[in-house]
Parts: sequence; structure tokens; C-alpha cells
Amino acid sequence: MREQKQPAVIKLAFPLGFALLLFLAFFSREEKTTTYQDVSFHSELFDAERWYRIYLPKDYALDNDKNYPVVYYFHGYGGRYKWDTYDLEDDAHYPENGRKEPPFVMEWQDYVNNNDLIVVTWDGYEPNLHPGKKEREGIPYGNAPPYDYERAHDKKDHHWGWDFSRHFRELVDDVDGRFRTLKGRDYRGITGLSMGGLTAYYVAGQNKDLVGSVSSFDPADNYPRYGPKGHQAVFPILEMYRPLEGLGVRLTMTDGDWLKYNNWMIERMFGAASLTHFETHMADYPNHWAADIDKQLDFHMREFENPRPVPDRWNHVNPAFPSFEVLGYKVDVQREEPALTLLKDVSKSQMKILARKFLPDGPLVRKETVSVRTPGIYLPDETYQLVLYNLSRGSFDTRDIKAGPEGSISLGLEGGGFLLGINGPDSGTGPKLSMVFANHQEYFYFEEGVANTLNFDLVNVGSEEAQEVEITAFSSHPQLNISSDVVKVEKVAAANKVSLKEQFGFTFTGYSDSTAIGNIQFEIKVDGSITDTTSIMVFQTPVSPYKKEEDLIILDGRTVEGVPIYRQGHDVIESQSVSGGQGNGNGKLDPGEKALVYIPLDQGMAPNDTNTFHRSYLINHADLQYVDVDELDYEEKLSQAGATSVATVLSVAAEAPENHPLDLWFKVESLYNDPDDPASEATIYAHQYDYVRAKIAVGGDRR
Repeated sequence: MREQKQPAVIKLAFPLGFALLLFLAFFSREEKTTTYQDVSFHSELFDAERWYRIYLPKDYALDNDKNYPVVYYFHGYGGRYKWDTYDLEDDAHYPENGRKEPPFVMEWQDYVNNNDLIVVTWDGYEPNLHPGKKEREGIPYGNAPPYDYERAHDKKDHHWGWDFSRHFRELVDDVDGRFRTLKGRDYRGITGLSMGGLTAYYVAGQNKDLVGSVSSFDPADNYPRYGPKGHQAVFPILEMYRPLEGLGVRLTMTDGDWLKYNNWMIERMFGAASLTHFETHMADYPNHWAADIDKQLDFHMREFENPRPVPDRWNHVNPAFPSFEVLGYKVDVQREEPALTLLKDVSKSQMKILARKFLPDGPLVRKETVSVRTPGIYLPDETYQLVLYNLSRGSFDTRDIKAGPEGSISLGLEGGGFLLGINGPDSGTGPKLSMVFANHQEYFYFEEGVANTLNFDLVNVGSEEAQEVEITAFSSHPQLNISSDVVKVEKVAAANKVSLKEQFGFTFTGYSDSTAIGNIQFEIKVDGSITDTTSIMVFQTPVSPYKKEEDLIILDGRTVEGVPIYRQGHDVIESQSVSGGQGNGNGKLDPGEKALVYIPLDQGMAPNDTNTFHRSYLINHADLQYVDVDELDYEEKLSQAGATSVATVLSVAAEAPENHPLDLWFKVESLYNDPDDPASEATIYAHQYDYVRAKIAVGGDRR
């Protein structure tokens, strides 16, 4: 049932005629401020009544033939569809403070009054509202955070399994059915603040068919989990660029935001990704807020005027949901463990389908069944040759498959990840080449001054042999030198591959800082014609010193007391107890064990952080034999606004030989709360990475 709030009845102590004149004069004033309506509709997905606020242009009621584009706003953790609470000085005492409207509301009103745009602010709170919770404006809070959001490090499960990305589709249907909107993805945008900014990126990526542009104000620095209740996977905001090709993407940062370091990382990650369009804006504001709202909405208006089509090849990530639909592709998965389903380089002629336990570069899931039904883009009843390359086993399979009468193809795949070519009269029958790295690796770390090469397989899932193959490497990173940029291969047979070792030549000629990110693009030509392009992320590191094994703390099922740990929220060093891992607890890496590694730093980022131990993240596991990373360990960063510290759990193979040497390369994070940032009224949460190596022998004596 739909309900729309009506204006309150106004009682006046005047004669009826005079009162009528006052009434008409009041509602005909040009400077009228209230241009919004609060609207409810029944959500079939949540089986609950849901609310949103809609801001309509001032001439909306004057021209019944005019339709408008829509921007949807996602509030932050402390907000609802009516307001956001971060600017407490202005909002906490509204309406008692005598303001006409909270300034946040006024900005939406002012913009739609001067532009042909509708703004909708939706309610991100979960639908199970419980009695006894605090209330504001008569609206009771729910038991879970907004957007059914849960952080990876949370120990208590508040997750209800609500899918807000699908609920967004219900909201769009209601708004389009009730108001005069311009239909289609070219005329819809999403923006949001903080947790709502993170959610904006997520929801836009899951709904590329509905949304053409997305932006964020100071998005939250969290590792959220998504998926059915009890079966969620972590989808970090730094990885949310992956499904956003074909959209206009924007990031607004405030120079006084207490999460500005997180904003810088997003700027670098998204900037290094192959997005269709990405832009950033630095607002002059001393705190964490939706600053320069008008400039953000201007961005969406520009995107509406110059819409971007869905690219011919696109990527997608779906976190842990067993079934989903994207751009007409219907996907169903059956697996026991939660994982992220990745569709990569999807086109009419080929695609990659794989699942990872975590991003980036987590292990591929092998025990699963995946079913894919394509949209009706193929010739009805035509037979196609399907060439499949299993990314886990490195093996090929060829089969014929017939399109249905409506032109769709149905695929059934048994785990491990696949690169597949669809060969037919309208999808191409020539060679189809792709570069496949070990473990489908996407992120590579290059140490300053060290010459690097790449190992990969050149895989042909086409139905014809590739001849005179040439692969060229490019990078715009100013400090990345490519000394050998071309690789030539005489031929690659159909449904076959060529393994290439130590190819190309890359060297970072200098080092700038611990968050420097770039990319390398590869262009594949067959007989002089470009047939494929791909890219990898590259991370610049300084020269990494070695630590002695006896200086490390290896947690293999043991507890170590009295470990000096820096607590950045209190700016003190405390002796703490640390524990973790699984094994015999002797403090060594033995076959069959799992271990966390704590690494000592002489100096962390904070001036007072000296001679302390820090959690570590192994970055070269793809190059190691007998050691892998099958899981991540999540922990809250103290006084870090709910942000998450991520460490790797090292898994040593049971068959690892005694005294097998390991050269381990770690990324080590340190933190600092800076209360004296000149641009901010808030404490700035800062972080940096150190890079450290260690030589360790599996089992046996310490080396």
C-alpha cells in the first residue's frame, strides 16, 4: 500500500474569507521553501513499509508534460532519509533553534529549485525495527546498521541478510511509477555520504542497467560483508571499482575529513583502474561531510547530458549471493563457502567466470557449480562451439552448444574458474587470446630499482590458430620504466596455450610513497590486428630490508605474552597478549600449519610508535612454493572510525619438505592519529606501509 504524507490542516482565528486569502497568498509565494514530499511504499523484498523523501523542481506542478532525471542520495551511518546528523552544530537542535530547515535539506531544495532535477533521499535502515530503541522524529532505530551493513572485523553478527542492492530496484520502480521521471540508466545517478558513499559505489555496480553515474562524499573506510545471513563475503571499498566500467564515477573529498587517507587510497585505486570516466574533487571543509553538494549534482547533470553506454566488454563482482542478474545475464551458483563471483571481460564472444574467497588475489574456489544464462543476443537455434579453459587445472574442453529459440545460451560449469570462448557466425570464429597469470593474479609489487619480469600463459579459446602474435606493454606511471615492451609469439593453436617465462622488463626508477599505484596495459595483436587488451595493477615499494626469523613472532596456534603494541588512539605502547594460527605452537612454520606473523618496526608512522610489533600482509605468495594464503584475518583499528586491519594467514602445505627455504615479502601497516592537521577540526586517521622481507626455513632448525 502506498501512502503520501499530506500537509497538516492549518487553523486560523480569522473570518473565513480573510483566512482563504491568507491561505492562497501563502501557497502561491514564489519563495516557498518546502518543495519535498515524504512518501512510503510497500517493499515486497523486505515485506515492510519503506519511506523516502523526494525533492521536486519548483516548476514540476506547472508543466505536466515535462519529465526529469533523478539523483538518489544515500545517507551516512547517523542519518535517515530525512536528514544526516554529522553537522551537529546545525542539526542537533532543529527545529528548536529557529532555522527554517536544516542546511542539509536546504541544499537539496535550492538545487532542484534552480535545475531540472529530482533528488530522492532513501532510508537505509534495516526493516526489522525493534521497540525500546532510541527514536528521532518519531522514527525508531533498527537493531542493525544502515544498509544491513556489517564490517569484516565485527565479532557479533548483526547481519539480517537484506539485499539493499535489490531493494534499490524497488525504490526506482516506485519513483518512476509515481513521478514524472526520465526513464533509463542515462538519467539516473547515485550519490552518498560516508557509509552511504560506500554503499553508493556498491549499489551502482550491482545495478549497471539502472544507473549511469555514481559519486560519493568522503566514503567510509570499512571492509563490508554482503550476502545471505551467515554466508557473507567481504567486498572492500578499494575493490569496488571493478563493476563500475561504463559509468561516470566521482569522488568528493574534504581536506579536513578524518578519513582523508582512505580518500587518497580510493583516488589512487580508482584512478589506476580502467574506468570509463573517473574524476575527483577536493572540497574546502574542515570535517567529514557532504560538502559542495551543488558541484556533485553538477557532475551528475553533465553525465545526463552526455551519457556513457555500457561498454562492449564489462566486469562484475557479486559478493556471496547464490543468484543474481546483471545486464541480462542470469547467474546461479552453488558452493559451501562464501565467496565473490567475478565476471570479467564479458562480451558476446568470450568471458571469464571465477570465484575468489577474498579480493584481491584470493584463492579460486574449486568446489562449486555455476550456471549462466545469457540474454538473447545470439542467433536463435544456432549451434556454437564453446572452448573452455579451466583456470585452476590449466586444461581445455571443447563442446557444441545450441542457442535457444529466443537467442540465449545456457552454460553449466563445475568450479575452478573458466576462461571461455563462444565461437559462431555472429560471435567470431577467429583466434581469441588472453593473458592468464598464475592464480589469476591481478596485483603485482615492484621494488624500487629491481628489474622485474612476468610469467603468464597465452591462452587461445578461439576456434582458429593465432599467428604472428605480438604483445605490447604500456604504462603512464612516470617512475615505471619498461625496458623490454614487446613479446612475440609465432603461433598459438586453437584450444591451446603457450607458457611464457620472464617476459617484458619493468623497473621502478624511484620511490614516492607507500600508497603509490599504477597500472600496466597490454595490447595483443594477431597478424597486425588488435584482438585483446588487458591490464594489471602495480604497486611501488621501497627497497625492503630483511628481518631475522628470530626477531619475528610466528603465531602457529600459540599465545605470546608481553608483546609491545602501539595503540594509536591513546598514543601509548602497551604490553599485550597476541594469539592466532593453527599448529603445534612452537613458533615456526611447519608443514600443514596456519600462521599469523607479527613483525617488529623500529619506527612506525606515529612519533611515539617505536620498537613495536605489527600485523603483516604477505604480498608474494603467488611466487612461493608450499606456502599460500587461503584466508585473511580481520581486526578493528582502535579509534580508527571502525576501519579494519587486514593480515594474511599463511598456510604451509602438508607436503612441504623439511628446511625448504622461503623468502617472504610483507606489507606492514602502521597508524597515527594526528590531532593537529591545519585543515581539520577533527583528528585525522593516518596510515602508511613499510615493506619487510624475511628468510625462513619450513620446519627443521631456524635459519
